[in-house]
Amino acid sequence: LVRSTALALAVRALPVWWLVSVLIAGVAHADVKFPRPGQWSGGAGVGLLANTPDGPEFGLMAHADYFLASRLSVGPLVQYGGVGNDVVAALSIQARYWWSIPARGNPRLVIQGGIGAILVDITDADTGAADSDASFVIPLGIGLDYAVTPSVAVTADFILSVTSLGDLVSAGGREVDLRTNVIPGF
Repeated sequence: LVRSTALALAVRALPVWWLVSVLIAGVAHADVKFPRPGQWSGGAGVGLLANTPDGPEFGLMAHADYFLASRLSVGPLVQYGGVGNDVVAALSIQARYWWSIPARGNPRLVIQGGIGAILVDITDADTGAADSDASFVIPLGIGLDYAVTPSVAVTADFILSVTSLGDLVSAGGREVDLRTNVIPGF
């Protein structure tokens, strides 16, 4: 009971970490078209979290990037899905590589990968059964970044999060495998 209570509190605190990472990155006034080494950038997005016991749910993502080179950045990625009775939250350190695409507006293809931790708190609405679990997470993603102004960009990401979260979970008379979660975000 103590473990699940502590896990539930940690999962519920993740939106605060999400907000903190956005505020830290927002202070930097980054040039999103032509980033320089030593520059900070960041963003937040809304997407769908697939492969939950209740089906697709809305999720939030936020990231901060520190540019080591003009095309290579590292920083935290926070993922949170907690609209229904299931809560999924992950924090990871990501490396991102940015490729410029020769087109009007300087769009960039972004490849990312990282490692971190994921926490889940699942309640089956049909049976009332509840379970909490924690695991490593390996988020792998691809995205398209388009600079709207020198300091604002629009990004579409597709992230596949690989975990070792337990075996199959029974929910609503069907078995759900939580080892992978798909998070498309915008």
